Amino acid sequence: MRRAIDPSSAASRPVRELHLMNAKHLFVSAALIAPVLAAFALPGEKVRFAPAEGSSATKNFESKMELTLDHMAITMNGQDVPGVPEMDMNLTHTQKVGVTDEFVAMGDGRPKKLKRHFDTLTSDSAMSMKMEMMGQSNSQDHNSEAESELDGKTVLFTWDAEAKEFKKALDPAEEKPELLKGLDEDMDLRALLPESEVKVGDEWDVDVKSLVSVLAPGGDLAFKPKEGDKEGMGMGMGMNPSMGSMHDYLSDLLEGEAKAKLADVREEDGAKLAVIKFTVKIASQKDMTDIVQEAMKNTELPGGMEVELDHMDIDFKMEGEGELVWNMKTNQFSSFELSGPVHMNMDMAMKISGQGQNMNMEQALEMSGTNTMSVKST
Repeated sequence: MRRAIDPSSAASRPVRELHLMNAKHLFVSAALIAPVLAAFALPGEKVRFAPAEGSSATKNFESKMELTLDHMAITMNGQDVPGVPEMDMNLTHTQKVGVTDEFVAMGDGRPKKLKRHFDTLTSDSAMSMKMEMMGQSNSQDHNSEAESELDGKTVLFTWDAEAKEFKKALDPAEEKPELLKGLDEDMDLRALLPESEVKVGDEWDVDVKSLVSVLAPGGDLAFKPKEGDKEGMGMGMGMNPSMGSMHDYLSDLLEGEAKAKLADVREEDGAKLAVIKFTVKIASQKDMTDIVQEAMKNTELPGGMEVELDHMDIDFKMEGEGELVWNMKTNQFSSFELSGPVHMNMDMAMKISGQGQNMNMEQALEMSGTNTMSVKST
């Protein structure tokens, strides 16, 4: 007859310890595996553009570029110009754009119909130069302003599904196609958003070609130098600071890389906010001849000289780091900041005539500085 083992006896102790050891291992394994399983189980964040139909948002963009002359070379009739003066030159360009967007009808990831009122459009430039030549010092400061006929106007953007583009029209209707030609509907920084759900720490590539809508929101805003601002190109020889903007410098030749990362998700004032870190390193080449020729119509050169521009090309490089705060309650951006170094090479050739002389002049400038951008939406 088999005798039952007393659980409290010495003979049962190894069996009991074995069970306890197995239970402990199972507990430790579960503790280690649980966070991993939880990470896989947790849903990602839907950071998407989807404002409610009928809602509106006021957006304010401010950008500032500061450049310093690093090097200048001038040739006249193919020969180096002797005695080129030593020159210090600083350029500052500030642009402010304020719009109120009404999302009349929404589609998937973009509006079907958008009504945009241009609240504020200002562009201010400043150039300061100091030359040292033959022991003489000469300084010049020049401030200029540009304005746009779009200021105070309303534009309707209507999505054409067949043409896969937005149709644009002034409201009330006006026949001014030159104001609408270069406008871009996207002033929502949508290019920085992920294509699918993401978790904190996830990274994704940003299409570099799409960055024009981020770095130059709104597209070509039809800025023109103010009437009466005809101070000559003079010492700058084409560097009138009212010429050119970020939109002008970027083109289809834009290349480089840009990355975004979901850095954090936080609660603030009852809203869930996604914080996206953004890095960019780009280069662009642009033929600015037409833009400069247009700007030269508003300039006067001393001594009755006349200038015929042959070409003006720009190589533009930019690096930057930024932060996008996206409101996942309203499904649109709350704020955006970007800053970083820029480098610009300008190559220009022109024919100058006056006082009985004809000359072919070429000028090459190398400049570097910083670009900053600040955006708020309410």
